Amino acid sequence: MSRHNAAHNSAAGHSTGFTLSELLVVIAIIAILAAILFPVFAQAREKARQTVCMSNQKQMGTAVQMYMQDYDQRLYFYASTDTPSRSHTGAVLPDDDSAIPVLWWNALMPYIKSSQIFACPSDNAPSLSADANGNNTIKRSYISCRPVEGLALSQIDLTAETTVITEKWSGTSDAAEEGGQDNWIEPQKGDFNIDPLTGRMAVAGNRHNGGILCTFFDGHAKWFRAETIVASKNLTDCVLVNAYPVLPDMCDNGDAGCTNTSDDNICNTFPWQ
Repeated sequence: MSRHNAAHNSAAGHSTGFTLSELLVVIAIIAILAAILFPVFAQAREKARQTVCMSNQKQMGTAVQMYMQDYDQRLYFYASTDTPSRSHTGAVLPDDDSAIPVLWWNALMPYIKSSQIFACPSDNAPSLSADANGNNTIKRSYISCRPVEGLALSQIDLTAETTVITEKWSGTSDAAEEGGQDNWIEPQKGDFNIDPLTGRMAVAGNRHNGGILCTFFDGHAKWFRAETIVASKNLTDCVLVNAYPVLPDMCDNGDAGCTNTSDDNICNTFPWQ
């Protein structure tokens, strides 16, 4: 056999595969990279969802502006069937059925024209809410602020700091008004309160990296940490609870005839003089 053939046979018989040790090293490296990258990917995915949610709320902010232009610079109202009315407008509706078409999301729908805007992609179980015909077809992740309902633009001092719409938790019932609906957030009843153990707000949904998106009276939307919200009498709308109380429940403890004297009333923590 020639020297060339011998060398060829020797090379052909040599194994080029990985040894067990090399395979274990490769697997370990892949595991380390996965542990590093997966949280990054999850955070990036949540950031993308937050961007969609921000877009939703900006569109709602634009709809709020258009609605007020059509209604003498006054915001949609709380559909009260009680006498006296629980709305700033003083309106009393005859029954719950007549309230459905004027629910805040139905009031904005002609300006939005898409029910998908009312669902946040990070909300796994948005509330099934009634459309203008009374059918529960609208998936809703957002909640409007009762202190601002029915108010006119001239009654708002800081429109860029006055919250109109914000996020709520999935299937929230803590903010129940009538019939177990989570339509309106009420700061004077502790809806913005933060659980010191979990960091989770009571009703407002701080689901985006510990923060929450808010739509304001001037139409813009912005992300805030939960702690920033509760520290502000404007961002919580507590300033409106104090300035425009609707007795007996949308008020702070200083108002004569106010029945809302719960310790959860964070609006009482701010000075008003």
